[in-house]
Formats: sequence, structure tokens, C-alpha cells
Amino acid sequence: MGLNLGGKCGMFFLITINGIFLALGIALLVVGILLKVDAKVINDSKVISTLNEVSFNGLKFGNLANSLPIILIVLGVVILVISGLGIFGACCKNRCMLVMFAIIVLLIFVVQIAAVILYGILKNKIESEAKSLLKKGMNNYDGVSSTSEVSNGWDLIFIGFDCCGVDAVNAVSNQEFKDTKWWAKRVADYIPYSCCTAATQDNYKTTTDAACTASFTGAQTKGCYDAIKDYILKYQTAAIAIGISLLVIELIGIVFAFVLCRAISKSGEIV
Repeated sequence: MGLNLGGKCGMFFLITINGIFLALGIALLVVGILLKVDAKVINDSKVISTLNEVSFNGLKFGNLANSLPIILIVLGVVILVISGLGIFGACCKNRCMLVMFAIIVLLIFVVQIAAVILYGILKNKIESEAKSLLKKGMNNYDGVSSTSEVSNGWDLIFIGFDCCGVDAVNAVSNQEFKDTKWWAKRVADYIPYSCCTAATQDNYKTTTDAACTASFTGAQTKGCYDAIKDYILKYQTAAIAIGISLLVIELIGIVFAFVLCRAISKSGEIV
């Protein structure tokens, strides 16, 4: 006996849904690859070491920022595998594959909902603590001539992210460097040369520009907290759209997987 109308509809919709699921997995994979290609600054060991001074319950910020593209790529691959499981399960009328697909997707669905709720609760606290810890970490900045890995890391962050300080530094009255090791030995400068728009990784240790460092002419005006946050959230809109689509598709996929399993049982075509 073949599948009834409900079973045929279930199989059609399950294959269609997993086709969309497959496309979204590819989209997530692409976002991860784009972020990875755009992560030259984050990949630097000195930058990672500097950002790792910010941590939450043992989770280091530098490692997290560096791993974000990999996480998205891995998620994309996992989604491709799961969608393949759903498509083959539906096409082959294999109850074992369909049940496995439904259970895995249900677990992922629950984890995603829990993660969204947790992020919503902790978002403000995480952002506030991140900025505070970055400011504390910058106190160890010792200038462009320093051989310290942390100081070099901050210089590379200033240059790579086109920023200066943790918050925006564009006036003497708003000078974050006063609490750093560098401040006591500076002469007339208010910011290091690595904060200037003309600074590069090749010249920041040997070039001087008093107009920039002493009077902010040609200085970066964006704070590094916002610059790093913008980097992490660069593809936020695409990621949110993909995430919402995945949640809806996952829920529909679970329903149709069980509908098809029931229809297969009734038809006697149990695989």
C-alpha cells in the first residue's frame, strides 16, 4: 500500500522545507567565510592576547572574536548535514532517519530558544562589563615603543580597527590614556601615533605627527569598543534573518517529519 494523501503532502513539504533549510545552511556558511576573510586584524596573536584580557566566566573575548567565523562555518556545515538527513529520510521513506532528523532538530530548536532568552537577559550586563574590562586592560598600554605584547596588541587594534582608546577619544577633556603606563612618560602627546589615521603597521613605531598626537588633527575619532562591536555584529541583520527563518523551518520540519513517519507506518512501507 502506498502513502495516503497526508503522507504524500508530508513528504513533499518535508523535502521542500529541507531544501530551504539547505539554502539557509549555505547562507550561514557564506557569512562565516566572509567574516573569516575579513578577520585579518583579529587573527593577529598580539591582538588576541590583548583582547583576551576581557573574559566572562573563563570565556576569553579575543578567542571568542577569533572563533566566531569558525563557529558560523561549523553551524552551516551541521545544518547542511541535518537537511541532507531530512531529504534522504523523506525520499527513501526511512523512519529511522526521519525520527533522528526530528530529534536532532528539536534539540537544536530548544537550544536556540534558550540562547536567545539568555542573551536577552544578559546583553546589557555583558556589554557593560566588556567595556569596563577593556578599559582596565588598556591601563597596561605602554606606548608605541614598547616591546610588550599587550601594548603592541593595542597599537594593532587602533590601526586595524581605525579606532582610538576604548571610547571615542577626540578631546583633551575626554582622555582615556591618563590611566595608562604610557601617560607618565609622554611629552606633549595626548594620544599615541598608532591612533592617527596615517598610521600603518609598518610606520607606527618610527613616525611622529605632533598635529595628530597633541591636537587630534587627523586622529581616529571612533572608540575601539564600538569598532570591535561593529566588527562582530557586521553581518548581524543577515544572521538574525537566517536565525528566525531557521527556527520557523525547524518547527515545521519537526511536524512534517512525524506526519510522514505516521503515514509510512500506516502504509506498511517501513524502512
